[in-house]
Amino acid sequence: MEQPALRTTSVNEDHDSPWKDALELYFPQALALLASGPYATIDWTVAPVFLDKELQAIEVPDGPPGDGRLYADKLVQVRHRDGADAWVLVHVEVQGGDTGPQATARITHRMYRYRTRIEDRHETLSAQAGQPPPALFSLCILVASRSGPDCLEYRREFLGQGVSFSFPVVHLSQWLDRWDELESRARTDPFAVVIMAQLQALRHQGAQRVGPTLSLARLLYEYGYTRDQIRLLLRLIEWMLRLPKDQDPVYLAALKRITQEKKMGYVLAAERLGMEKGEVKGQAKLLLRQIERRFGPVDAKTTQRIQSAQSADLETWSLNFVDATTLEGVFGD
Repeated sequence: MEQPALRTTSVNEDHDSPWKDALELYFPQALALLASGPYATIDWTVAPVFLDKELQAIEVPDGPPGDGRLYADKLVQVRHRDGADAWVLVHVEVQGGDTGPQATARITHRMYRYRTRIEDRHETLSAQAGQPPPALFSLCILVASRSGPDCLEYRREFLGQGVSFSFPVVHLSQWLDRWDELESRARTDPFAVVIMAQLQALRHQGAQRVGPTLSLARLLYEYGYTRDQIRLLLRLIEWMLRLPKDQDPVYLAALKRITQEKKMGYVLAAERLGMEKGEVKGQAKLLLRQIERRFGPVDAKTTQRIQSAQSADLETWSLNFVDATTLEGVFGD
């Protein structure tokens, strides 16, 4: 798969929710890939516990109204290898990858407030139980950031007194420079697939997303993921690479062809949309409309060719349309 370039995602898209689901589904894999140090200290024979209600009780407000930023936060209880409980706070900033002075100040303050609120909330409870509060590890993931410092620090001083708090940062888009490695890891690591989907969502908009979405779907089959694994991952891919509604039939037709080739019948989006009896007629009508929008008015001969075509031909032409630069390219002429 071709390495994508980076662009800024639309502020209206819902990328925080799929991140929350992805972290809950693949938390060990996420830490192994993005924070190998903490991953190595955790006893993974004890299942992580996601403290969503706990996090909601101390949630730090988002940035200034109208800043358009999206966040996904997870507080997870894990078991340290020494037998003690520990907490991992993962903060994902889906937009605003800039790490300039103002952005850095906002991120570090947010992380500091989270940490102090969590610790304050449980200091009394832990003391009453005769135990220290759980150890807390904070991790920040900047989705749109391609480079920057490995750690950020919140510092506040006055007259020689103050506080200092540092935490590691993952610049997720640095994987653009290691795309081949990421694609190779995706063979066995579902969280690598999630990262690929997010980076493709940053790169592409609108109808341009059909091709990358299908490419990722095809990789899942080629890599030998099970039906259930494909179901979960394809849901996240479709969620992150949300397509315009008028592109759903194009996507469905191509995805159906992939599943038939691989002899696996599950099509997630088909469940969502339903497969209607008038699918062939609808495909032809949509393909005509798309061709006219891209290439201009269509002559009577071409119109008849499309309207009288079989489903298999329409599927092929719809898939060709994704990358076609001429009318002839749609039909493979």
